[in-house]
Amino acid sequence: MRSPLQINTSKSTGMLKKLIPKGSSISSFFFYDGTVEVPLASSGRTVVAHTNKYAIYEFWTCIMKEAKPISKSVKFMHGRLSEAEMYLLQENWLSYKTPHDRSTFFYILNRCSDKNYASHGSINKSKLTPLTILNLQKFEIDNFNIIFDRNADPIKDLSAIESDFLYMPMGKYTHNLFDRGKSVGSDMFIVDHKKTRAALEKINKKWVLVYNKHPAVFELYKDKNIIMIDGYGNKTIDRDKCKEIIINNFVSI
Repeated sequence: MRSPLQINTSKSTGMLKKLIPKGSSISSFFFYDGTVEVPLASSGRTVVAHTNKYAIYEFWTCIMKEAKPISKSVKFMHGRLSEAEMYLLQENWLSYKTPHDRSTFFYILNRCSDKNYASHGSINKSKLTPLTILNLQKFEIDNFNIIFDRNADPIKDLSAIESDFLYMPMGKYTHNLFDRGKSVGSDMFIVDHKKTRAALEKINKKWVLVYNKHPAVFELYKDKNIIMIDGYGNKTIDRDKCKEIIINNFVSI
């Protein structure tokens, strides 16, 4: 099963399936597009996704219950909205009254944004195609649940998690130099990478992170198991071929 918000396949999904056995339970943090979580849940693992962004929680809750009706609304509205109107929607889509309407606009804006965020990015209406709408229409998933965490800090209570594994899709590493006081959209969050590393050190739990390749990641986690993944999803020992980095605290492959 493919996530309806997926743009590109994660290079690390295949290796993650080797690291995390079938039948395992996984808690995912910094959850957004489900690119990795949906395939894991669809292949015999139970995934509980955590987010402290209500817009993300609401969208996923809605499509899990009514993907077909929302896909029909997406098709209808996408055909009528201009790109200029979509830019206005980036500012006010949360003001619509029903979860169905907000989820419809969330999906349209996410798919049409070059940043793949509903609240941010340059709009290209042609990015949303009949095929992507069909993928949304067909979306069904078992072994997956999403939880809305009300804490401002999305990783505040990691020690209370009872799942077998923690998973975090860390994405692109940034040094957080200009993040203090920065305004972010209702479907966006800022990851403090050093704070995350410190929080993981305090828990007795198996955890896995996935980053895009960045030199600072190798330094920050130099004492942990680091698996480099190339553009074809295979393990590599060549940093020049590395595209994604899997870091874990329990096994070296």
